[in-house]
Amino acid sequence: MELRHLRYFVAVADYRNFTRAAEHNFVAQPALSQQIGRLERELGVTLFARDRHAVELTPAGQLLLPHARRILADAEHAQAAVRAYLGLEAGQLHMGLIQTSAAAVDMLAAIGRFHERYPGIEVHVSSQPSAEMTQAVTAGTLDLAVVALAPEDVPAGLEARLLAIDPLVGVVSEGAAGGLTGPVSLAELLARGPLINLTPGTGLRGQVDAALRRAGIEAGSRFELAQAAEMLRFTAAGLGVTIVPRSLAQGAASEAVTSRLPCRVFELADREAVHPVSVVCQPARLSAAAREFLGMLPASATAGQQPDKDEHN
Repeated sequence: MELRHLRYFVAVADYRNFTRAAEHNFVAQPALSQQIGRLERELGVTLFARDRHAVELTPAGQLLLPHARRILADAEHAQAAVRAYLGLEAGQLHMGLIQTSAAAVDMLAAIGRFHERYPGIEVHVSSQPSAEMTQAVTAGTLDLAVVALAPEDVPAGLEARLLAIDPLVGVVSEGAAGGLTGPVSLAELLARGPLINLTPGTGLRGQVDAALRRAGIEAGSRFELAQAAEMLRFTAAGLGVTIVPRSLAQGAASEAVTSRLPCRVFELADREAVHPVSVVCQPARLSAAAREFLGMLPASATAGQQPDKDEHN
């Protein structure tokens, strides 16, 4: 079994088309089909169900696909490790980063220090929901990821290090906050407007949903947004209330004042409502670049102090 066979196989699986897979790999379509056939004969199974209109993975192909992706990712990491052995002068670092990590952990500073020390390393940063990024680390398409999960909630097979614990806070528009004093219960918060929430699959959404379950509240979300910053803007505009990490709410204070749409931030009565931020990886498969970057991340810390009283934004 050769790496190029697996590369061709993954391309056909992704494109569901032999011609497009061949174009992607800069090889003639008959040659690619021949190599796929050779791989099937070697394995003794049929990997694709072919007809005039579509190419679909067989059950055997579905079984092989995640292993093929992992083998190819490992091969890329091996090449990067050899380059790194020569002095970390070249290579790539693929990392995932949740939207809310920048508030709790100074990731920009860490990336800046890394780039200054290793200018030849290409840093690729992607932002996806925590669940998707942990899957990408498992599959080997990301070297590491900063996710909104506590270490104990990280899937088996990954190692996690806690970077920060950020308390969740309730945010209400200035117009809807009259008479409200903190700490507030979720029931008191939701009495001031419908819940503005993040999309499912994100770590923050899971933490907010868990807080609602602890309070025995079933609250639908009138607005489900893909960006945490947009949740604050919607709230300041009086469209509802939201729950976000405290450091994110505090970081948005100047923007709220500038836009003349002030809101108020309240400590929650539920002390279990927190936003943990962890970095996850597979230690056995880390490149030298990824190891160096991990060493530049801060140790576990609580993001700020719990406010004693409600704060005006």
